[in-house]
Amino acid sequence: MQGNKKQWIPRQMFYRFLAPSFFSALALSVANVTDALVVGTRLGETGLAAIGIVTPVYMIYNTLGYTFSQGGCVTHGKLTAAGKNETALCHFRRLAGLLLLLSAAVALGGNLLLDPLLALVGVGEAMPGLRDLCLAYARPLLAACPVFMLNFLLYDFVRSDNDQSLAALGFSLGCWVDVALNILLVIVLHKGVAGAAMATVVAQAVSVAVLSVHFFFRRGVLCFQDLFRARADRKEIRRLSARSVWTGFSASARYIAQFVFLSLANRLLLRAGERGLVNGALYVAVFDLVMNVSYIALALYQACAEVMQPLISAFTEEHDRDSRRQVLGLALGWGLGTGLVLAGLLAVFAGPVSSLFGLAEAGARAVSVPAIRIYLLSTFLAGPLIVLTAYYQSSGQVALSGVMTMLRFAVTLLPVTLVFGLFLPADFWWLFPVSEALTVMAAPLIRKSFGKREEERPVFSASMDNEDHEIGRVMEELEAFCERQEVPPKKAVQIQLAVEELCLVIMQQAFTGAKHEYIQITLTQERNGDYILYLRNSAARFNPFDMQTARVRENARKEILDSVGVLMVKKQSKGLFYRNYQGFNMMMVMM
Repeated sequence: MQGNKKQWIPRQMFYRFLAPSFFSALALSVANVTDALVVGTRLGETGLAAIGIVTPVYMIYNTLGYTFSQGGCVTHGKLTAAGKNETALCHFRRLAGLLLLLSAAVALGGNLLLDPLLALVGVGEAMPGLRDLCLAYARPLLAACPVFMLNFLLYDFVRSDNDQSLAALGFSLGCWVDVALNILLVIVLHKGVAGAAMATVVAQAVSVAVLSVHFFFRRGVLCFQDLFRARADRKEIRRLSARSVWTGFSASARYIAQFVFLSLANRLLLRAGERGLVNGALYVAVFDLVMNVSYIALALYQACAEVMQPLISAFTEEHDRDSRRQVLGLALGWGLGTGLVLAGLLAVFAGPVSSLFGLAEAGARAVSVPAIRIYLLSTFLAGPLIVLTAYYQSSGQVALSGVMTMLRFAVTLLPVTLVFGLFLPADFWWLFPVSEALTVMAAPLIRKSFGKREEERPVFSASMDNEDHEIGRVMEELEAFCERQEVPPKKAVQIQLAVEELCLVIMQQAFTGAKHEYIQITLTQERNGDYILYLRNSAARFNPFDMQTARVRENARKEILDSVGVLMVKKQSKGLFYRNYQGFNMMMVMM
């Protein structure tokens, strides 16, 4: 029973994230393929090839956006878990300012250098029709770079700031607006690739507008009023911002490699066409189709990684190893379970999928259908790697996360792409399962070489339900732990008092007697010698540090008695912090 109690809260926290993240991931995958879908339907192979050639622009955006947003939200989760709200606000403000400045530079430089960039991937004056389509699609996307970047940042921070539902709504609404506008502008109004680009830009703006609502309501730490007046040590903010960027880059570096990969693959296929080995334009179009299928096939793995990240960050800050392992297992299980089903459906319906993207002729389908099915073989390996890399990033193993990312997207992928593009262009699609298999084989060695051994520090962890006798059991276990670790007697008494008083208050004032009401207790010693006590419980919103609940006010005498115990904890502690996160009360006491 004790093991089940320990697992219940992290499991429920994971499931609260899961549905909104799945919904967002599927909406994003639909939005990602919409441009290629409607343009391919309207303009056929040439339009699909143009979308594929400009796709590396998104890789630049992903690199820059995720470097700031994913790394930033990991740091934000740790800061808010530790009660450092002022620092968290200043950290977000600095990252947002830097990202907007960089995105403005990308917008300007990208438009100025667009012609030479197209020539670099093999689309020059000799291909005027394809070149004009690429220009019409790329210019609006580049001009709107700041809007894209703001969307990246707001989505991840709002999601980590205790507002997963709004994050899912804003992101999903933007995706569905993209789909609707693509149909209107491309299919109904015949605006071609320029219409597809404009639909994407407007959809990003809609998503930003919805996500910005979070800053007007105090659902977390981030709100406009506090954001502009928050103050923290500048050196600390610079250090945290640099660490966030490095943490984010450890994962987003893959998009630099993907930019090189997409550019290289398109150029190799066009050159193979010039050599008469394959139909170059058709193979570029099929390659873009395969990449669009990848957005769908890997979406649920990515969703599980997103669900896991803020939880792993919080549990890492609390030194809660059991909860971390539990959440990682859930993410891998749900990712593989749903990912295998989705891949199977895509394999069965590979023919209709190909036709939807404008490759309906027999000759085109003879290439595209096997290509889709061969690619799907790689997802059984790629999906778990996505989840594990996100786990390493969120748990502070930044070097391991970065090396695993570069192993997968550069060290194995690029050489294999070169080999197939030069010598086996007709079997080009096998590069995906081959490169992923090489990554999986090398992963144990990489983990052994670059994995950070977790600091061995004693951690007390226990769970209890709403039965009175449970307090006695936990107190006995805590007393034994303090004796084993030779905690100074005075400090041990303070710790035991804090646990007993806070658990009693929670049980008597917040618990209702319903099933599955639990308290998770974690105690650890920091490097500076302080002891940090974390309590997480499943009751309705209740902050014992202020005792301001309707239920308490109904019984003033009881409030006074309970407040005496809490007041003693306050006087003996060096710091207190409370937050309600994803429906769970989370408290920290420093002694």
